[in-house]
Amino acid sequence: MAPVMFVEIIVGALALLAVLALAYIFVRRRLLSSGAPLMLCALRAQDRSSYRLGLLRFSGGTLEWYTLIGPSPRPVRTWERPRLELGPPQTSQEAIAGLPEAVTVACRYDGDEFRIALAPAAYTAMRSWLESSPPGFNVNVA
Repeated sequence: MAPVMFVEIIVGALALLAVLALAYIFVRRRLLSSGAPLMLCALRAQDRSSYRLGLLRFSGGTLEWYTLIGPSPRPVRTWERPRLELGPPQTSQEAIAGLPEAVTVACRYDGDEFRIALAPAAYTAMRSWLESSPPGFNVNVA
C-alpha cells in the first residue's frame, strides 16, 4: 500500500508543479503586456546560427526583448531608440517557428550587429516607432 501512495504523491506534486509553471507564464505575459505594445519576434545574435523566439515591446524611448518562456520578468536585451539602426526588410529564407511569412531585418546597436525576424505588420510598427520622435523630444519645433 505504501508504494502506491508514494507514486500518487509524486504524480500530484508534478501536476502541481506544472500548474504553477503555467500560472507563472500567464502572469509574466500579462505583466509584460501591460501598458506597452507587445509582439512576437525572433532574435539572432551575430555569433549564432539560429533564431531565438521572444517578445518585443516598445517602451517609451527603448525597445525591449524578452525570452518567450523564461523565468525573468526583465528584458534580456534593451535598445535605445536613437542608437538603434534598422536595415531594409528581407523575406526570411528559413522557417522560423511561430512566425510564418516573417521578414528579417539586419540591426546595429553601438557596433553590435544582430538580426530580428517578425511579422510584416510588426515590422511596420517597429519602423514607425523608430522613425517617430520620442515623447517630449523637439515638441516645440515649428
